[in-house]
Amino acid sequence: MKKRHLWALALCLSVLSPKTYAQDIAYSDSEDFELQLLESISVQKQVLLQGLDSLKKLSYVTDIYSAEDSLIADRIRKIQRNIPLGYNEQIRSYIDKYISRNYNPYMSKLRGMSQHYFPIYEQILAENNLPEEIKYISVVESSLDPHLVSRSGAVGLWQFMYPTAKIYNLTMDGEVDERKDPYAASRAASRYFLDAYDEFNDWLLALASYNCGRGAVRRAIQRSGLHNPTFWELSPYLPQETRNYIPKFIAMTYAMKHAEEYGIGVGQTELAWEANPIMLDRPVDLRQIAAAVDLPVETIRKFNPAYKRLVVSASSENPKRLLLPQTPQLNDSLLYAALHNQLPMDKLPMAGEGQALAATDRYKVKRGETLASVSRKFGVSVQNLRAWNGLTARSTVVGRTLIVKKEPTQLVSTNSKKQQPKTSSTRTAYVNYTVRKGDTLSGIAAKHKGSTVSQIKSDNGMRSTNLKVGQKLKIRKKA
Repeated sequence: MKKRHLWALALCLSVLSPKTYAQDIAYSDSEDFELQLLESISVQKQVLLQGLDSLKKLSYVTDIYSAEDSLIADRIRKIQRNIPLGYNEQIRSYIDKYISRNYNPYMSKLRGMSQHYFPIYEQILAENNLPEEIKYISVVESSLDPHLVSRSGAVGLWQFMYPTAKIYNLTMDGEVDERKDPYAASRAASRYFLDAYDEFNDWLLALASYNCGRGAVRRAIQRSGLHNPTFWELSPYLPQETRNYIPKFIAMTYAMKHAEEYGIGVGQTELAWEANPIMLDRPVDLRQIAAAVDLPVETIRKFNPAYKRLVVSASSENPKRLLLPQTPQLNDSLLYAALHNQLPMDKLPMAGEGQALAATDRYKVKRGETLASVSRKFGVSVQNLRAWNGLTARSTVVGRTLIVKKEPTQLVSTNSKKQQPKTSSTRTAYVNYTVRKGDTLSGIAAKHKGSTVSQIKSDNGMRSTNLKVGQKLKIRKKA
């Protein structure tokens, strides 16, 4: 920076805060003058920002009844940036839930997953000049689970319904569901928030419309008779779920920002590796990639949840993104061979239960049948039927031909019954394993050939991938 510019900035700071500025730096002819001046400017900038923070007010606050209320309200005021926040009893009740002992494992898991997803969100939100705080909407929507399917059939990290996903150009076919892709879905969500803010000129209303739809917000404004209302003014006219939605968002933002103060740690996750996106211009077998980075195929698929098949059908005309974990085993030669499907097939990891491809059937719904009866007939959930076929809760299904997918576990169990009749010679042998610090299920599975994460969880009656140091696990021996 040129000296005259530094002097101009220094003069501004001296006017704004002459006493502290004079204490921090005096005129000097030494060579390190510019460095001293820059350091002092940085300090004064922080002082000014803190002063501005103290002037900020929350957009909405009801009566404060306790010292704890006052502390939380003050913290929310300080984390408030572009989106106006508020504080009331409803927000406090959600905060109490999120910071409670019962919720601690759930919140720790969210913090672990956020280490992977938040940098992606922040990059895309910044590219679209959107407030970074919007990333917490994805937490409220999906708990950062890309495979979550809601009761209404919404899918993915940002919970897109099929028609809305089509409007925002997300691809959903037999090979990929971009509602589960963190990059594609985040870009689609960003376009939605830009459209909603352009219409309502209020960030909380734009976020509320993500829950109930822009049409519902328009109708609420018409019923209220208000001109340019805030969310809090319009809240009584919105659906009950949406009235709760913004308080949940504010509470989750607060709980995640102040997690350390409430003893909420960072949970272990299979997405702990740093990952970089690469573009594919030819078909690539994910087993080749898994061999190149020395991880189970299941882990590669967790980094790339949108792909339904083991082979990613990319081409120069239709390139595809692949998120590549950066493991110590990865080198340029291995990666080149993997991207050209040149690694020996007998060296590739086998697909376990979690990696088997789902078989797809088509079923025409007869008169008298419902989505619930079809779900029972095929042993799948109603939510999945809706997601696979782009249905809503109001969709009629009689006469429709539905896509019905058999889950991977169904395929495996069916095959195993045919291939392995019950005899005394098929008893399974196990080895014992004691969990060490830093262990993950994917890492343990990688150490025991032929083992998979889903298999370990099933054999040990585990519902999650969380591990405790010293925990005893039984691992199947390779047949």
